[in-house]
Amino acid sequence: MAFFKGNIFITSNVSVVYNTPLNSNVRIISLDEDGILAENDSIIKGTCLLPPIDAKIAEADGNEQLYDVIYANHLSAPYQYDFIGALLAFLFKVGDLILFLPDMEYTNTIKKFIELMYKRYGVHIGFIDTPNDPVLSCCRYDERCLPMWLNMMYNIDAIGIYEYLYLYPSDARIEPPYILEKVIKQFDPYGNTLNEQIQYIDKFRNNIKKNYNLKPAIHPIRR
Repeated sequence: MAFFKGNIFITSNVSVVYNTPLNSNVRIISLDEDGILAENDSIIKGTCLLPPIDAKIAEADGNEQLYDVIYANHLSAPYQYDFIGALLAFLFKVGDLILFLPDMEYTNTIKKFIELMYKRYGVHIGFIDTPNDPVLSCCRYDERCLPMWLNMMYNIDAIGIYEYLYLYPSDARIEPPYILEKVIKQFDPYGNTLNEQIQYIDKFRNNIKKNYNLKPAIHPIRR
């Protein structure tokens, strides 16, 4: 069973956007800086995902390696990280996303964006404009990134603590530390030491997979 309910695609053809039925299960993410699309409930501005000026300068200078480093760091920055987490939450809970990025002076942006999103987040965005290319046009997800996807959605409170523990793989450690800290704070596990609390959480998340309605039987008394 697929983890995400929806698919994510990108296009530089505004006609694709105009011909897409807009409903509660579809959102357009506009990467357009020129105001071609007006924002509304179905069209959301996403220009924060575009490469920063330093990356564009590197591209103009022909320094692809520097461009990749700058753009990858940009997509991993806290604001972009949470924005992408919100996109993942929509794909997980609701439906489909279409990103619109018109032809730009720097023509490698779509290619690099697709490439870096897959390398960094395990999300391969299908490029609608290349229907004859089965690799580039296909939307797919690397399921090995499941812990990271859950962390991203949990980090912005798109999913709650019990859903997080239910979905989090049994064979994966809960990390990084700030996520574990949030889990401990919200779940408030029994245990006199951090190690005991982690063991209690691990046991509970194994058991909740058998019964999603399971709740902790023991609550610690805090003084």
